Amino acid sequence: MSQELNQTIAEASLDNLHDIIVPPAVGIFPLAQGWYIVLLLLLALLFHFAYKQYELYQKEQYRRDAKTELKALSSKNRANSIALLELAKRVAISAYGRESIAKLHGSEWWDFMQDHSKVVVSSELRTAIDKLLYEEDISSDETVFDSLYLIVSEWIETHRVTNYV
Repeated sequence: MSQELNQTIAEASLDNLHDIIVPPAVGIFPLAQGWYIVLLLLLALLFHFAYKQYELYQKEQYRRDAKTELKALSSKNRANSIALLELAKRVAISAYGRESIAKLHGSEWWDFMQDHSKVVVSSELRTAIDKLLYEEDISSDETVFDSLYLIVSEWIETHRVTNYV
């Protein structure tokens, strides 16, 4: 019996152990069906947000066009002062619609600009712009042009588009 015990102990020694056969690693693919659904939903969300960004980009095209046109009106003369006022009105028409904007003039127009953006138009500037528009023998003052240029630039940049009726 001792010989059998010695043989059993010898067979059970660590020297006689062999490496364990490891099964192959589980691959990533094919995925479970739930992962395909999750990937499809993520793809749909990505497409949705990309489309919304594209729509926003298209909606803001009039602002980019107005900024480009504003840069072209840098020379200080009466015609460019009037063109600045026209540009501000066209921007408003593009943003709010012709029916609600075309009827605004004078103080109603300036109040509208102040209500829908960060623009502040002083009463002195309003008077100077009225003289510029309605009195032909008045030459354009550089300070009026500079103030008007800043106001139109700020109007283009900061107006908030809401439903205005």
